[in-house]
Amino acid sequence: MALFDMARHVQVKALLEKLAEVEDSLTFNELEMVRHLKAKYDDPGPNDFDDTTVLEVILRNVEIRKGFDMNVKTDPGRVIPVEARKKDKD
Repeated sequence: MALFDMARHVQVKALLEKLAEVEDSLTFNELEMVRHLKAKYDDPGPNDFDDTTVLEVILRNVEIRKGFDMNVKTDPGRVIPVEARKKDKD
């Protein structure tokens, strides 16, 4: 049986709050994962080591898409046309 890790629980809850602020910028898969982890962490209990990493990667992905001015609602997924979309062109 896994043990409860209060520090990790607090860290995940903080990441979930940050993700709630950018929920409209999440892809379908990211949104599903965030909802799954939110439900999992609604009550303190055993938690997994990699949950914080998953949420940090999702936040990083949001920032990457923002940096390339990508819109998850209109742009095709899994394609980053780096040269064509880079915001800070010289």
